[in-house]
Amino acid sequence: MSVVVLLTAKAKDDQYENLLATMKAILPETAARDGAELIRAAGDAEKKTVIVYEVWDKIESQQSYIAWRAERGDLDKLGALLREPPSLETLEDVV
Repeated sequence: MSVVVLLTAKAKDDQYENLLATMKAILPETAARDGAELIRAAGDAEKKTVIVYEVWDKIESQQSYIAWRAERGDLDKLGALLREPPSLETLEDVV
C-alpha cells in the first residue's frame, strides 16, 4: 500500500524565496525517483513555509530517496535555509 509523506519546511525570514527556488529545482528529481507516485508542494509566503506532499509506493522507496539526498549533501543545503528542522509525517494512503 502506498504511503503519504508530508514535509513541512519553515524558512528563515530572509530565505523563503531561496527555499522556493530550491524546491522548484529539486522536486522534479524527486518525482523521477523509483517509487515516487506523486510529488507536489505548496507555499505560504506569510508564514514562510513550504509543505511538500509526497506519495510513494512504499516507505522504503522514500527512505532510499532521503538517503540519496543525504549522500549528495542536499539535506545540509536545505537545512541552511530553515529556521528549524523540517517535520516529516508519514501516513497510510487510504484513497
